[in-house]
Amino acid sequence: MRKNKNKAVSVSLAFRFMAILAFAMLCLSFIFVFALRLLVINHHKSELETCVSHIVRTISLEGTQELPFVELPYYITYTVYESESENVLSTNDSLLPLLNSSGKTKTCFVKDFFTDSDLNIRYLTKETEISGKKIIVECALDISNDTATKMLKTLPYLALILLLPVLLVSFVLSYMISKSTISAFKKLQADYDREKEFTSNVSHELKTPIAIISGHANLLKRWGKNDPIQLEKSIDSILKESENMNHIVTTLLDMSRLERGKIEVVKTKFFATNFFAKLKEEFTSLYPQMKFEIIDEDFIELYTDEQKLHQIFTVILSNSVKFAGEKCRIILCAKRSTVKTGGVKSGGQIELSVQDNGTGFDEKILPHVFERFFKGDSSHDRNVSGSGLGLAIAKSLTESLGGSIKAKNAPQGGALISIAISN
Repeated sequence: MRKNKNKAVSVSLAFRFMAILAFAMLCLSFIFVFALRLLVINHHKSELETCVSHIVRTISLEGTQELPFVELPYYITYTVYESESENVLSTNDSLLPLLNSSGKTKTCFVKDFFTDSDLNIRYLTKETEISGKKIIVECALDISNDTATKMLKTLPYLALILLLPVLLVSFVLSYMISKSTISAFKKLQADYDREKEFTSNVSHELKTPIAIISGHANLLKRWGKNDPIQLEKSIDSILKESENMNHIVTTLLDMSRLERGKIEVVKTKFFATNFFAKLKEEFTSLYPQMKFEIIDEDFIELYTDEQKLHQIFTVILSNSVKFAGEKCRIILCAKRSTVKTGGVKSGGQIELSVQDNGTGFDEKILPHVFERFFKGDSSHDRNVSGSGLGLAIAKSLTESLGGSIKAKNAPQGGALISIAISN
């Protein structure tokens, strides 16, 4: 559901970006076409002014009889006529209407002027005087057949055609960028929420021992120091809670170092059976009623950091004692997991597991057992001692060894935690 929502947001952002880009490109296209149009008009104006000046100079020097021999661009038409009588003195286009722009470049459009087309010209006129008569020199060019003008007409359509692939590419790119940005934002949000929860949990964990220490200290200050029994009880409580706080702080520092990759992994070779035997000896010395069964049929040799692996198993076994009791039965197992490649089985990872005969995990909490400060309920009940950081530490340590850790309920009952590491 969240994935579909993220996809919808990415598509929406991509469409918005594409719309903004399309609007910007259309605006730029119109500005570009408008600038070209001005450029073409100014070019036409310059040509018309040059031709009109050339004709006026010829009339002044040689008269109108020499006008048929004046060299003009082939696309320029001219007419010289008397201002008052409109008597045409010379022209190279008899169909050119007599116009007067009063020295300014203008455009004239007359629909169906010709039998098969419209009149669409840009023209310029200039008034001069010969033998006391006012003469008007008119020059014009047909802008309907002008190449530059035709190009200006096709440019908007060409821009639209070119705009389509650009918009398509921009949509794909913006979708990919927005998708990665949303993912990064979601990750940052998740990190922020996790750190916020982490801070809240730390405050919650430290609040109780601080309150107990403060309470007993005040008790001793008021009257308890004179009561030997209460004095002994308060000192024991203060020491116990101080030890709990020290354990929490130490564990948090260990996790911080793990997450920053500051813990060095020192690999050595040792046998799983010997490793399990040491764990059995350590825990039975503390809890004589614990029962251990060691399964290592292949007498597997491990190549990893023994100290960190020992820390992982100490956490797991301590949890078994905590939840299954001091009389719990533990099965320590080592076996090789196999992988199939092309139908052929080959040695893969080493799987080390701890199974107890307790009540196991509630199915609802299984996905959360490796989370920080998780103790199986939302209230962090202190009836079961511990900070809720043990399995989170075990997970981080396992990952530092390049392995993975999983928790589930054993088929015959009890908790089963397995660790897979490469050898």
